[in-house]
Amino acid sequence: MFRWVLSVAWVLAFCLSGLAQERLPWVVINEFGQGAAGYGEWVELLVVGAGPGTTVDLRGWVLRDLQGTGRGGVWLKFGEHELWQAVPAGTLLVIYNAADSPNLPAHFPKDNFDLAGFVLVLPGRAEECFILEQWGGFGNAGDCVILVDAEGNVVFGLCYGDKTSPEACLKLGAVDRAQAARYLGADLAGICDANNWRIGPDTQGSSTPGAPNSEENARWIESLRHVSEE
Repeated sequence: MFRWVLSVAWVLAFCLSGLAQERLPWVVINEFGQGAAGYGEWVELLVVGAGPGTTVDLRGWVLRDLQGTGRGGVWLKFGEHELWQAVPAGTLLVIYNAADSPNLPAHFPKDNFDLAGFVLVLPGRAEECFILEQWGGFGNAGDCVILVDAEGNVVFGLCYGDKTSPEACLKLGAVDRAQAARYLGADLAGICDANNWRIGPDTQGSSTPGAPNSEENARWIESLRHVSEE
């Protein structure tokens, strides 16, 4: 009975979020950064699943930007690695541009391929985990970061700066080089509201790759990792 009520609650939260989709966003973008300079970008995904205690099969999913496989675009596909078969809700997955590691922020976490701690940090060039078509970099003046499932459905997307897309539920202001944007909220209901996001320097104390973005965000992530015994 409890799990049924919990599932209904998650569906209602999704409906309130205003996402232009008819399905639950199993995974969302929780934060992203442009690095210290150049192309030191990174993206932090939060696995939401169908709620606490659930998992998501990420095999065949694609992370891309507005250009995709076009010139200067970003296009990365999750491979058939066993790591992606059942990623638990509450997992933070940080993917970064390994081709420009020197320009990652100084506080960027070390690589981690162990799901036990609910945090993964992987270079986009980890060939055993990803199929990397290209990483031409996110646009500084503006771009869209989009997550697509194995069936080709857009699961979540956001745009910033001077770019927009019907595939995105969220439009942020400028997130230029050396800046980052993070979601401060505690549920799906507010993730498509730009007022619940903060843009600031991609530096320690302002960006938090691999960690929650606020007290509210931390409570949400923690709640996803544990099933209540009530």
